[in-house]
Amino acid sequence: MKAQGFFLLLLTSAAVFAQDSAKVGGAHGEPGAHKRLIGTWRLVSAGTFRSDSTFEAFPEYGPHPIGYLMYDPTGHMCVSLSNPDHPRWANPEKPTDAEKLRSYDAFFAYCGTYEVREKENRVIHRPEMGSWPHYIGTDQNRNFRLEGDRLILSEEETPPNGERRRYQITWERIRH
Repeated sequence: MKAQGFFLLLLTSAAVFAQDSAKVGGAHGEPGAHKRLIGTWRLVSAGTFRSDSTFEAFPEYGPHPIGYLMYDPTGHMCVSLSNPDHPRWANPEKPTDAEKLRSYDAFFAYCGTYEVREKENRVIHRPEMGSWPHYIGTDQNRNFRLEGDRLILSEEETPPNGERRRYQITWERIRH
């Protein structure tokens, strides 16, 4: 009788432990935010919030921007944002200085490593190369929020020659 009681207690304890493990992201629970970030994301929207809280798309990328954000399991990432409608160069082999400048304004990218701080809902991008040289070697902190297949990054920053702004970039996971 004592052996049956001990076995029942052991079985009950195992079941409770399994339920608790699932709640904190154990083997049978939801994966942590770090694992959920891994993959390729397509840009949905990118812009800033005005002082009256209305959302305004980044003008440099146009009304229908495109972009990709990739996180891999080795801790590397790449991001790009672009205006797909900016004018083509008159001579693709010899763009003018003005054409080069417009292209610079219409495209932004960097790649490097990343760190996820799940408890803080923050991801830190550490660019090793990028279109904005002042990003290289810095920590680019982003608040993140996961809503289903959407990843929302936000922060306040001061772009080159600009005023401090609060921005939000929304991404949607690309499925196979």
